[in-house]
Amino acid sequence: MIRNSLYIILISFVLLSGCAKTNTASQDVPEFTDAVAKALALQKEGNFQESLVWYAQALKIKETPQLRNGAGAALLSSGSTEAALKEFDRALTFTPSSPDIQANRGTALFRLKEYDEALDSFNKALSYNPAHAQALNGKALVQLTRKHYDSALILLIQAQKAAPEKALIKYNSAIAFEAAGLLEDAEKAFTQYIKEAPKDAKAFNGRGVVRMKLKKYAASAQDFDNAIALSPTNGKFYYNRGLLWQKQLKYTDAIKDYTRSIAYTPDNGTTYVNRGNTYFLLDEKEKGCRDLKKACSMGLCEKLEAYKNINACIE
Repeated sequence: MIRNSLYIILISFVLLSGCAKTNTASQDVPEFTDAVAKALALQKEGNFQESLVWYAQALKIKETPQLRNGAGAALLSSGSTEAALKEFDRALTFTPSSPDIQANRGTALFRLKEYDEALDSFNKALSYNPAHAQALNGKALVQLTRKHYDSALILLIQAQKAAPEKALIKYNSAIAFEAAGLLEDAEKAFTQYIKEAPKDAKAFNGRGVVRMKLKKYAASAQDFDNAIALSPTNGKFYYNRGLLWQKQLKYTDAIKDYTRSIAYTPDNGTTYVNRGNTYFLLDEKEKGCRDLKKACSMGLCEKLEAYKNINACIE
């Protein structure tokens, strides 16, 4: 039974400080003050596109590193990562020793999977402020991608001490605990996070995976049910619940969830492998071979070859 990925997803959004406050006391242009105020208010509301319009207006009047950083934060939150990076780089030409801007730059680079450069920015931020929660969290994420789980945990514990109110650090800590094999700690961290973010489907999914590993099957099923209720078109959640049914020998239920997973995430070859294998367990060899051949066309041929070796799948 190939499990491949349990779809516990790292959060690449780390805790942006925005840093868009600017000293307007020395500015006697009402249009500038008004534009800055509107940009900040809209950004706080989550209306990033409109916020960017007002950032642009303010920058036409006066360019400051705080405004460039604020615009970068809005761009990053709206998914325009490369454009955000340009804003952070521009802001750093004014204030290269700003830990907030360095951390934001690191966040953008992390999203772009430029991990070495991201780590460099996070380290620079920490050289200016060793207790900078965003930089600690970001550096931990880089370490997680490199499977340096122990060092990631140390950084996340420091980040939590620096900013205990930041729920996302608790989520990332749960990810790190799970990756390090500390399942009870991961379950506890997910539970703490869910209390603060009860509508986050990914957190229920993550805790469900941990509870499945702990063989708390009933609780795991409830977590996957909650994740699916919150995000009913996420194929990853159906995949994980299918794994749970398969572990409990509930093959018909597993088939149903693998099929739902394929409907929403058709490019995941592992689901075809698992469904194909489950069809064999139900003695539906033709369907099983069809799925395994599909998986093989996606680069996953090991299970198909195994069945061919026992003449169970014949060309």
